[in-house]
Amino acid sequence: MIAPPYLRMLTDEEVRRVYQASLQILAQTGMTVEHERARLMLEAAGAQVDHDAQMVRFPPELVEEKLKLVPRVTPYHGRTPDFDFALTLDGDIYGRVAGGATGYIDLHTGKHRRARLADWREFATLVDALPNVNVVATLHCGDVSLKTADIHSLHVLLTSQRKNIVHNAFSAQNLRIMFDMLATVFGSREAVAERPQMHVMLSPISPLYLNADDTEQLLMACEFGLPTDIPIMPTAGTTGPITLAGTLALANAEFLGTMTLAQTARPGHIMPFFVDPVVADMKTGNPLFAAPEIGILVAAISQLGREVYAMPPEGIGLDSDGFTVEQAVFQKCQNTVFQALAGGKLIIGAGLVEASMALDPVQLVIDDEILSIARRWTRGMRVDDETLAVDVIHRVGPRGHFLMEEHTLKLVRSGELIDTKIFDRDRRDVWEMKGSKSPAQKAREKAIGILEKHQVPPLPDAVLRELDRIVRAADAQHD
Repeated sequence: MIAPPYLRMLTDEEVRRVYQASLQILAQTGMTVEHERARLMLEAAGAQVDHDAQMVRFPPELVEEKLKLVPRVTPYHGRTPDFDFALTLDGDIYGRVAGGATGYIDLHTGKHRRARLADWREFATLVDALPNVNVVATLHCGDVSLKTADIHSLHVLLTSQRKNIVHNAFSAQNLRIMFDMLATVFGSREAVAERPQMHVMLSPISPLYLNADDTEQLLMACEFGLPTDIPIMPTAGTTGPITLAGTLALANAEFLGTMTLAQTARPGHIMPFFVDPVVADMKTGNPLFAAPEIGILVAAISQLGREVYAMPPEGIGLDSDGFTVEQAVFQKCQNTVFQALAGGKLIIGAGLVEASMALDPVQLVIDDEILSIARRWTRGMRVDDETLAVDVIHRVGPRGHFLMEEHTLKLVRSGELIDTKIFDRDRRDVWEMKGSKSPAQKAREKAIGILEKHQVPPLPDAVLRELDRIVRAADAQHD
């Protein structure tokens, strides 16, 4: 794949100044790191540590030394190799469900409710079937113990779909149980590390704070060889400066500080460039995932990843605020345009609505089509003898047509023009004859059809029994 020219939001000088500001923040202000062993590791590596204040300051040369160790290709593995892919700087783009939602939009009624395990199985089955959604995260369901909802969520994902999982644990104790679940599925911890179906998701608390449990989870992920996807999410105006440039510099500093710890613990540890700031509604303080400024941030983040780190960026693209399909589709397309054209490689938020608080199976199907369109954008326009078609134009001549040309058939089959199934392309009379269906109606029908027919190959019975036993034991620990 040859990458088209990318959208650039910042000048070369502005990119340099953002990066230098991040280094200055880490060297001058530093980060609070609650975890004593992590502080000792960073101190031994050359960081300046005040153990009483739990403060770590990072010399620029230490940060840049560790940055060189980060792999520039990020692999994502499924249950089986046919679901594997890798993020590369100039490769294809992929889609991901975001994590952390607690609500669910009922497929049949369109009503919001507290998410349940049955909803999560439904949603995961749809993810398994949709071709442009490649990674799934987590839904926190309300019909199980709040202390083990993360474990139940992973149980559903391991048994109801086959794609890569980016999952966050409520605690280091629960993460260790998740390691046991993965080892049960793949046979051993060594096999899990060789082809990890799960990436561990955790995050610093903005501004500049790594708590003890999240840090322990990061060190555990490094120990067991599980990649970490670390969303850096300051909110401009509340947990970040009101300015976009200041929030970007802060988010980038938090990425660099967390990266330095990870590469100190495990040189070469896999962790993508995942900087994901949002902005605040300054009237209420609510975080906004699809404000007009998000596209600017997304493009600048993608540029920073490409031009400074040579790492394939990932982040917000399919997130939305509000409660209507119309607003969601506009906001998702708005952010996806910036993400895709600026060089982002993993577009996050498929199926997500209501400011990251709910998942919607109808929206998931719509987002799958948005992702297919974004993939076409990033292929750009191939210019060579075949596509310029001078000989074909000469053969057809004035007032001819190209419908019967072999050239037309060949290029249609190769995907020069893509089709859309959810977004309508018919004339009004044909659309009315077919029932005047909206994109949401079509997506709902498609989702129901998938769930009626799609079968996910089950895990072996012995594996299913052991997973059930692990989950029951985890629940019993918290009773």
